Amino acid sequence: MHIDLNTIRLNNNPIDYVADEKLIKAVEIAIALGKPLLVSGEPGTGKTKLADYVSAQLALQTTGQTNSFLDKPFMFNTKSTSVANDLFYTYDAVSHFRSQQQNLPTEAFIELRALGLAIAQTHGRDSTALTPFRQLGNFTTGISDASPRSSVVLIDEIDKAPREFPNDLLNEIEHYGFDMRELNAGLRKAGNDARIIIIMTSNSEKNLPNAFLRRCVFYHIEFPDKEKLKAIARLRLRMQDPQYNDLLDKAIDEFNRIRNLAVNKKPSTSEFLDWMNVLEHFKLLGYSHFPPQAGDEVYDLFDSTRSTLIKSLDDKTMISNKQTNT
Repeated sequence: MHIDLNTIRLNNNPIDYVADEKLIKAVEIAIALGKPLLVSGEPGTGKTKLADYVSAQLALQTTGQTNSFLDKPFMFNTKSTSVANDLFYTYDAVSHFRSQQQNLPTEAFIELRALGLAIAQTHGRDSTALTPFRQLGNFTTGISDASPRSSVVLIDEIDKAPREFPNDLLNEIEHYGFDMRELNAGLRKAGNDARIIIIMTSNSEKNLPNAFLRRCVFYHIEFPDKEKLKAIARLRLRMQDPQYNDLLDKAIDEFNRIRNLAVNKKPSTSEFLDWMNVLEHFKLLGYSHFPPQAGDEVYDLFDSTRSTLIKSLDDKTMISNKQTNT
């Protein structure tokens, strides 16, 4: 059996993110107040991509200005074992202990993390304030610009962390500084106009502390309606041509039908985009009557594409039976 090695590519330009006016206003309010923005919503609704969009947009808006924004966010992926200090730097004590006979310096086992990198970047890589940190493992790769720059920091899936993490985190954020005990050195945000904008995401898997919520700006991303799904598909899949209007309507109707029938795992916006990309790749969107029905010459191919949407055997069986009955 021949296995096709073709790659189906999706447009991942962060500027092509579809953000409604209320979401943009929430970002602006968070920036104006100097508070973190907490974004919730179903997995796959674009929470993480928001940080990419904000970074790219602010980079465009501040091009040529002093302390302009970097075009990519610094990202921190929260784990169930995360503590607030991990947001600034990590020290691999185990590896350091194992390598003691090699006489490697402590700095070789320390790396700056998202907020630590953002704070360092407000000084610029060539600043004398960063002299104690120049031998850190990711100093040259993590701090990209020699001059002071503003940046966005993404703290992804904060609800994965232990309950104490959010409150500890905000205490640290408010000071925009940290002490590195291993080097007996500390760093604070530069006293210039460089900005650090913090976006946090939550899948609402558990309640976050009220004390934490009081100190954030909050926005919930609803699952996109039909018109917004069409707008997302047009941008992300380059389907702006009017010839796609009817095809998009039919494909979204089928997607929503599957989403409404699914019980174990409802498909997300990102899975919708994957599915649309596959349909276009196999030229199924142009089939004479969409969606294909059992018995059609392309039905088996179409049915296989639904593996991007249906992620459990129970859902697959139920949806297939429903289609057969109709």
